[in-house]
Amino acid sequence: MKHVAIPDQLPETWGIHDVFHASLLTPYKETDEHGTNFLEPPPELIEGEEEWEVEQILGNATSAEERSRNTS
Repeated sequence: MKHVAIPDQLPETWGIHDVFHASLLTPYKETDEHGTNFLEPPPELIEGEEEWEVEQILGNATSAEERSRNTS
């Protein structure tokens, strides 16, 4: 693959090609119109350490390949 082609991991259900030419990509910028994205709740401070409460486990990965696919 050439250095100007950027592969991406997209869901197969999207039905689009998963490699994009670098000239078609632009840096992400938040706008006032859309507001902030991917807000995380603030952590709880427990004995001076930041902790978050897990509300739901969506699945598990048993192999390195599955773990990398689930964290991409």
